[in-house]
Amino acid sequence: MNEVALTREQREFATKWHNLIYAFLNEKELSEEEYYDVVVFGFLRAIKRYFAEPDLLQYSFSTIAWQAMQQSLSAHCRAQNSKKRKAHTVSLHSVTYGYDYLPLLSASDRLMMQLETELLLHDLAQRATRQQMAVVQMKSAGYNVREIARTQSIPMKKVQELLSEIRDLLTVVCHE
Repeated sequence: MNEVALTREQREFATKWHNLIYAFLNEKELSEEEYYDVVVFGFLRAIKRYFAEPDLLQYSFSTIAWQAMQQSLSAHCRAQNSKKRKAHTVSLHSVTYGYDYLPLLSASDRLMMQLETELLLHDLAQRATRQQMAVVQMKSAGYNVREIARTQSIPMKKVQELLSEIRDLLTVVCHE
């Protein structure tokens, strides 16, 4: 989105039409907490376009805004369903043959995998510090380095060092 702030006139216009955002979310049956931040950018983009492009004045602002909010929502959904968010992961319980991965565990072995994972974490906890275990738990829950650093109030470099130490500990635990 264009980083130029709204003019006073545009801000007043946005205030007047702000309830349109809630109408859009309600019509689509979307949670305000989850989707407000997604569609508001389409709404603001529509305001800027409506003031900058005289041809749009022949249409109702609500039509322009609705379409822009729909575009923002669609872009968000595409991003959430992208390949990077649906990437194939490989378990420690897999055997590699060249670059192909062959999972050793079938669906019926899920409980055994969960047990092995818990035992591995238990063995790791005996050797790791509290801070290292906190990082392991956050990393396994899907947090990235930046999120872990912010939550633990430590620099990102320290998180990376802790992860490296944990890898070394994990290697020792796995080879015993």
